[in-house]
Amino acid sequence: MKQRPGVWILLLAWCTFLFADCLAAESGAKAAGPHWQHGLSIYGEFKYPPGFKHFDTVNPGAPSGGRLVRSLGYSFNNFTPIIDKGLLAPGGDTLVEPILYDSLLRASADELGVSYGSLAEFIAVSDDMTEVRMKLRQQARWHDGVPVTSLDVKFTFEHIRDNGMAGLKVFFLPLKQVEVISDREVHFKYHHPVNLNDMVTLGKMPILPEHYWRERDMTKTTTEPPLTSGPYRVSRFELGKFIEFERVADYWGKDIGPHRGSFNLDVLRFDVYRDGTVAREALHKGLIDAYRERDAAQWVTGYQQQDLLVKVQYDIQQYTGLMSALAFNLNMARFQDVRVREALSLAYNFDWTNSVIDYGVYPKPMSFFHGSFLAATGLPSSSELALLEPFREQLPAEVFTEPPWTRSSTSKLSHRDALIRAQGLLTEAGWRYQDGRLVDADGNGFEIEFLITSSAGQRRLLPYTAQLKRLGIDAHIRLVETAQYTNLRRMGKADAVIGSLNVTMPPSLEVRAYFSSKNKGPTNMAHVNSPAVDALIDSLLGVSNRTELMTAGRALDRVLYWQFYFIPLQPLDGPRTVMWDKFDKPDVESQDVGGFGGFPVTWSWNPEKAGHVSQALKQD
Repeated sequence: MKQRPGVWILLLAWCTFLFADCLAAESGAKAAGPHWQHGLSIYGEFKYPPGFKHFDTVNPGAPSGGRLVRSLGYSFNNFTPIIDKGLLAPGGDTLVEPILYDSLLRASADELGVSYGSLAEFIAVSDDMTEVRMKLRQQARWHDGVPVTSLDVKFTFEHIRDNGMAGLKVFFLPLKQVEVISDREVHFKYHHPVNLNDMVTLGKMPILPEHYWRERDMTKTTTEPPLTSGPYRVSRFELGKFIEFERVADYWGKDIGPHRGSFNLDVLRFDVYRDGTVAREALHKGLIDAYRERDAAQWVTGYQQQDLLVKVQYDIQQYTGLMSALAFNLNMARFQDVRVREALSLAYNFDWTNSVIDYGVYPKPMSFFHGSFLAATGLPSSSELALLEPFREQLPAEVFTEPPWTRSSTSKLSHRDALIRAQGLLTEAGWRYQDGRLVDADGNGFEIEFLITSSAGQRRLLPYTAQLKRLGIDAHIRLVETAQYTNLRRMGKADAVIGSLNVTMPPSLEVRAYFSSKNKGPTNMAHVNSPAVDALIDSLLGVSNRTELMTAGRALDRVLYWQFYFIPLQPLDGPRTVMWDKFDKPDVESQDVGGFGGFPVTWSWNPEKAGHVSQALKQD
C-alpha cells in the first residue's frame, strides 16, 4: 500500500504536540509543588520580607560586652530539658529568653501571629493542612561544630512524645510522624488537618542534639551541662548558689534577621535567692543588677532610696490573660459542684486586696483574655451561640442568659452581700452551717489547704482565709519549698494553688495546657475536664481570621467564667523590673514580654553608666 506522507506528518505533529503537552503538565506539577516561605503568618501577612536584616525593635549595631546578674527564686537541680522531673536550670526554654537552645521559628517582636525562620530557613504548608515541611539553615551548628540536622528535629519531638511532661505532650497529640527527608529537610505529618497555630507550636520548641543524647538517659535528671546551639553556653555553676552563662562569640545565628542586634551581653548570671526580701536587699547593695518585682506594694514604695535604680515596665500587646489566678482541684469531690466554686469566688474581696495589699496597682480582672478583643461582653452573639448550643445541657444556664463578670467578687456587689449570696449557694449545694463549721450531710467539714511557695502568696491569701472561715470553711495555708510544691502538684495532692494564666495573642499552645482535659499535668491547675471547653479550644486554635478568633475566644471566656474553675486575682500587666542604670535599650521597644522583644535580649551594656553606678554604690 502506498504510504501517504501527509498522514505521517499529521501523526508526528500530533505526537509532538502531545509530548509537549505532557512536558508542560509535568512542569506545571513541579511548579505547583511546595510554596516555600520565610516564616508562618496566621493571618497571611508578613511585615518583614525574605532575607530581612533585623527587626525594627533592635539596635543592629549594639556593642557587645558587660554582664548582667539577676536573682533566681529556686535551687535548680537538672539540665535535662523537657522532662517532668527535677527543677530545670534557667536557660532551657526558647519562649521567654532563649539562652541555650535555638528553635525552628521565632515570633516577631512587633507583629501579631507571625513567626520567622530561625533554625528553619524555609517553611511550606500543604494545601490540605496535614503537613508542614521545613528546610534547615545550612550554617546552623551545635557548639561542638556538628551541623544541626533534621535528625535532631525528629529526635526532639520523639523525646517530647516519649519523655515529655504531660502538659507538653498534649500540644502534639495531633502530630502523627516526623519524617527526615534529608539532612536539611524535615516533614511534620498530622493525623488530621490542623491549623497554622498548631504548626507555629512546632517552631517554639528547643531543638536538642541527637548525637549528644544518643548515649545518655534522657528520662533522668542530670547536673552535667548539655551540648547546646544557642547564643550562650553554661560556663560555670554551683548547685544552690548560682549559674553563669557566657556569650558564644562565633554563634552561628548572630547575623540572621531574627537574631541580629540581640544577645549583646557577654555574661548572664543568676544568683539563687529563695526569699524576695533578701533578693531586694542584694539589689540595693549592687550584688545583683536587676530584679523582677512581682509585689505591687514593693513596686510602689520599695525603691525610693537610690537615684540610679530604674523601674521598667513593658506595655505588652502580644500577651493577654491573668498574671495570677487561684485554682481549685476539681478532682476533689467538694469542688465539683459549680455552686460551691461560685461561692468560693464570691468570698474573695478583690477591692480590699487590691487597695490594701497591691496599693491599687491592678485593674479588676474582667476576662480570661483581659484587655483584649477576646473578652466576652453582654450576651452571646449568634456566631457564639453556634459554638455553644451543642453543649447547652452541660453548661450553666447563665452562659446563655447573663453577661459574664457580673456575679463575682469582681462585680459591684458589696462584700457583705457577696458573702450572703455565697452562703446561700453553699446551702443549695448541700452544705450547712453547724457549730461554726460548714459540714455536709454526713457531718464532714469543708476544708481547703492552699499550697504556696512564697510569703507574698501567704500575705495575699490570709485575708481570704479569714472570709472563708466566716462561712464555716476550715481554710489554712501551707508554705512549702519549691521542689516539694512541684511534686505535690504533679501528684495532684494540692487542694488549691495560685498560678499564671498568661496567653499569647493570638492564643496558642498554652490554652490547651491550662484548660484541656487531655492535659493531666500540673499546668492544668484546676484539672479542668469539660467536653465543652475542649471543643471551644479546638475552635479557638482552628480559626482562619480575626472574626472567627473573636467569636471562639469570647465563647470560651463565657464558659470558663460561669464554671468558676478559677478565681482571677490579677490581670496580666507588663512585667515590672527594677534595675541599675547600666544598660542601653533600642530606640523602638518591643511589645513582647521576652524572646526577641525585651530586656535583656535586645539591650546592651553601657560602660560609662556602669561606672556611675559603681561610684554611687561605693559612696553608699
